[in-house]
Amino acid sequence: MPASNTWIVGGISSPRLAWGPTFNGQRKRCPHCQILLLTGERPGFCCGPNGSRLNDVHPLPPLPPEYEIFMNHPQISSHSRILNLIFSFASLETTQTFPTLPPGTSFLAIQGKVYHRVRPSHQNSAVRWLLHDGFQPEDAPHSHLAAQIPVEWKSAFTNALTRLNPFVHALKNLSVVANDYPEAHLILQDSGSSAEIAAIMCYENTTQSQIRSRRLVVHKNTGSNQNIPTVSRLWEPLAYPLFFPQGTFGWGIPSIYDNLAGENQYGDAPTTQMWYYRALLLREDRFNIFGRLTNEYLVDMFTRDLDNRLSYIRNNQLRIRQEEAELMGEEEVTASENVYLPSSFLGSRRWASEQIADSLAIASKLGNPTFFVTVTCNPEWEEIKSQLRPGQTFADRPLVVVRTFKRKLTLLLNALKSMFINAGRPIYCIHSVEFQKRGLPHAHILIKFRDDCVTPDDIDSVVSAEIPSNASDAALVRKFMMHNHPSISAEPSKYCQRVEADGSRACRFKYPHSLQPTTTIDDEGRIHYRRRKSGDEMVVPHNLPLLRKFQCHINFEVANTSHIFQYLFKYIHKGQIYPSPQNFVLNSPYRTRQNPFSCPGSKQ
Repeated sequence: MPASNTWIVGGISSPRLAWGPTFNGQRKRCPHCQILLLTGERPGFCCGPNGSRLNDVHPLPPLPPEYEIFMNHPQISSHSRILNLIFSFASLETTQTFPTLPPGTSFLAIQGKVYHRVRPSHQNSAVRWLLHDGFQPEDAPHSHLAAQIPVEWKSAFTNALTRLNPFVHALKNLSVVANDYPEAHLILQDSGSSAEIAAIMCYENTTQSQIRSRRLVVHKNTGSNQNIPTVSRLWEPLAYPLFFPQGTFGWGIPSIYDNLAGENQYGDAPTTQMWYYRALLLREDRFNIFGRLTNEYLVDMFTRDLDNRLSYIRNNQLRIRQEEAELMGEEEVTASENVYLPSSFLGSRRWASEQIADSLAIASKLGNPTFFVTVTCNPEWEEIKSQLRPGQTFADRPLVVVRTFKRKLTLLLNALKSMFINAGRPIYCIHSVEFQKRGLPHAHILIKFRDDCVTPDDIDSVVSAEIPSNASDAALVRKFMMHNHPSISAEPSKYCQRVEADGSRACRFKYPHSLQPTTTIDDEGRIHYRRRKSGDEMVVPHNLPLLRKFQCHINFEVANTSHIFQYLFKYIHKGQIYPSPQNFVLNSPYRTRQNPFSCPGSKQ
């Protein structure tokens, strides 16, 4: 049967973007916070509608002039985590071991409950280093890592902290009086009235009744360890002195100790955690300079936000369960020691079940999706490379990556809805975004049109699994659309290969595929794409016009013949916490809830 006119591909608009495009001689910026906007970004995502959240987060003090010796060095981004680690007063720790990542691009991965701890007697503690050794270079913590940092960098950072950081001043004073007052210790207090760390020196033992919550006590001789609560404003200046050399408070709930009733009262945080981090990451250039440390900061602050949300759920579990029971017509719930994550908690089992149920309800009413598309961010996009500082890779600028991918994904969705000029508008489009282990975002898209793409000729007019004859097109396919396996002498791929009993390796995606002159559909509804030449066996199915425009991996498959209907919908909602899927339904009365959460750069 000859191909129908339904699946003729029309023109696709260019997806090229620009940072701060120029109009009438002026670059496009947010009129309120002045950050550069990417093509298509609207003012307000950065600082609220009409700048309503602009003043929620005050600018940080400028970086000290001592930083100039390393701030523009090509290696500062890659060495920033080590430089910060040497001088960090509160170590990042977890209840589980840090996972071992394969060699290659450096990313931070943590697991278990995350916390920070001040350890004045630990060998690798900057508090011990200052108290006992006065920042002497030969006694620096993490000596095997500190050796990688130039001496002049460490000296400049030491001078900046000694001149500006109030915690350093207090520790130096404590080290001086320790001999005359062995019981002396330092109390760090978040009084709520100051924008920086306040330190109180005590020369006598402090009774338990005098120790109030949200205080950190640094002991000289006892060696006890103090944990920093996740809502403390001391968390960030103690853990990230490279970002906060003046000891400026981070996000937290300020505490007030002068209540007339003699009880602690806590002031409200100036804004939510997510808006606070968004403002810092978008407005402060230091998070662009110290790229690898920014990655650690993002992971740390994300887990901090999760911990606070989980604590709220744990402490309010009975009330939450009672509210859910009332919605389901139950008058009361039985007591339980288990903690259940509600469907409002993104990434929970109940949340995922709702997403899958909503998607399946749409598809059962309106039919199987026509195409299944997976798109992956290309770190070599010019929009990303143009924002990199000397010595940086895409991994050093996560906000640039997610903002670029978000805009490219929007343009891809628009292209999918309009590229088939005779197919009309799609009936529904469902997509979700997740992050690969190597850090790049990618999206899964299910889209349904009025007509099905079921005949071999129609499928061939949309999807190709062959290397094109045109040299430039062939180069694109070889770069982005080839499935690669390790050589037989190398370790098998954990991603797609399993070793059989006879020692052979089987790919779960069935690569290499058999050559065949035409596209066929077997009795189970599986599509076997046309592959006519040697070399086509490892080609991933794709749509060539989209590949030319977007210059990235875009796996394009026909889905309306598939027998794995439910699997597709469960697959696109699998195992993710953020960002959540967004479901869009066009030309139908069915709507699903949008994700209310949006992190810096809108990583949705």
